[in-house]
Amino acid sequence: MSSRSSRRSARNRKEIVAPGFGTKDDIQRLSHELNFNANAVTAMMRAEGRGIRGRSDNNNNNNNSDGDTAQNPLTSPATSNTWADFMMEEGATGVATSLFGSSKPVQEEEPAKKKQKNDSSTSDVVLGGAVEYDLSTLSKKKSLPYGSLVQSGTMDTTLIGRKNVKSDETACYNLTVPHSLMPKIAITSVFTSCNAAHAVAVDKAHQAYGWGRNEGMCLGEFNEAKVVPTPTIIASHITSAALGKSHTILLQTDGTLHAIGLNKSGQCGWKATVKQSGLMKACVAPKDVVFAKIACGEDFSLALDDKGILYSTGSSEYGQLGNGETGEYFVTANKLAFTNAYGFGPQFIYHHTDPTDKSHNDQQRRTAPLKEEIRLQDIACGKHHSVGLEASASNARGTRVFSWGCGNYGCLGHNRQHDEYFPRQIESLPKGATGIKVAAGSNCSLILTENGHMYFCGVTKVNADAIMKPQLVDALANNKHIVTHIGAGAGNVACCTDGGSTVVWGLGPYFELGLPEGKKSSAKPAFVDSLNGVKILDLACGQGSFLYVVEDDKNLPKADLEAIQELLG
Repeated sequence: MSSRSSRRSARNRKEIVAPGFGTKDDIQRLSHELNFNANAVTAMMRAEGRGIRGRSDNNNNNNNSDGDTAQNPLTSPATSNTWADFMMEEGATGVATSLFGSSKPVQEEEPAKKKQKNDSSTSDVVLGGAVEYDLSTLSKKKSLPYGSLVQSGTMDTTLIGRKNVKSDETACYNLTVPHSLMPKIAITSVFTSCNAAHAVAVDKAHQAYGWGRNEGMCLGEFNEAKVVPTPTIIASHITSAALGKSHTILLQTDGTLHAIGLNKSGQCGWKATVKQSGLMKACVAPKDVVFAKIACGEDFSLALDDKGILYSTGSSEYGQLGNGETGEYFVTANKLAFTNAYGFGPQFIYHHTDPTDKSHNDQQRRTAPLKEEIRLQDIACGKHHSVGLEASASNARGTRVFSWGCGNYGCLGHNRQHDEYFPRQIESLPKGATGIKVAAGSNCSLILTENGHMYFCGVTKVNADAIMKPQLVDALANNKHIVTHIGAGAGNVACCTDGGSTVVWGLGPYFELGLPEGKKSSAKPAFVDSLNGVKILDLACGQGSFLYVVEDDKNLPKADLEAIQELLG
């Protein structure tokens, strides 16, 4: 039995009719306590972690036009106070589950004028509760600077995670220092992740180039080739990309999401019947939503629309979808499974530390839902956790950072290793700090503030002491470095400064750090000498590679793509 199943007491009962060894007696007892129909309780139990559908005010028109609970047994009556108390204890007061398996507060209807303002697709300012958010950073109209694509690390992705490269290896596909890949192509942005052994670059004409390991056809069919050795056009009309272990999400210029790769856990946002595709397919999402940003974990995906609303799909095992649940249920007495989300659904519930909890022990302190609506401007995914940055608001309080999902090694920044099932505010950051970007590695999270300071929590290697709360990287701040770009990989971190310095640390078994003399790791921040004085326009850290968009690559060595293609193709 897994460690998660051990949290529950096994009960040897007869007539088990519900997940978690629930019996008919349990159903009857719960029905009596809730003053609730036994059939409705049974239906909710059989939902197996997918949540409740309907609304407690009996006004849910998605399921039943007349709000009749007799026809909609998953709608809880407004008088079920015991059930409301139970949900409050679980930290999910007033939660209803949408058609896509997401959660939204339903305490009261918004005024018509407020609804109209929230639904506006042309304004960059959105009212969230009593706060006006500036969402101009999510506008798709802005143009990006462009430069050359540069990579350090190995291009032989068959090695990654399977065989380390020797320090004296000199094959042309092992780029021990940063090399220019496509000097004549104007690249605006690069994408990979701590989960991915493949990469995507987007050029000025919105063409997407993909290369690396093609596991699950996450780069396309390519005659079922397992590796795409060098950058190759895989899609057009693309503004952004996000990469998981074996799937790729692409944001098109019209604000729609498409995906390629494996959909075993719903990470591609397709229906459960579609397990894999090497052809781009549209993701399932609410109609008329215009997406602005995307991010991928190992087997889940997140997105932001142009109003700053969070959407998620895929595996819910660690709570990384932010919908308040893991969806765990027993298939048999000794087998635990998890309900995945197959389609992008919106998430509205955000938590903070319960102000009524006077405990000084962070390990035990409760959380409570925030009453106001929250809008985000940036998101990032680690292996099994997520980070979100609040949009700039009209008040001068700064921007809040939220994290959720797997809490191993302190990567969530809450001074504990508990999983968080709702986005929870990181409250140890300096008051009034204004974040402008977040990033995440396998077991760490990064926050960049507008004054160029970088905060880190978690670990870069699992046998090191964990930093349980975001800590200022003083090696940069104390030397007056103004950080402009940040990224984190499987066990390493990179950042660039406005002074033309690129700083890296952590593990680099495939030369991805780009340090001189084949150095493969650095416990402390170290300069990448070959990029000294080079202006970095974008960066991304992946498995076995660091990617950059540089303004000028004339002093950098050029990769021999023809030789690499011949050797690896």
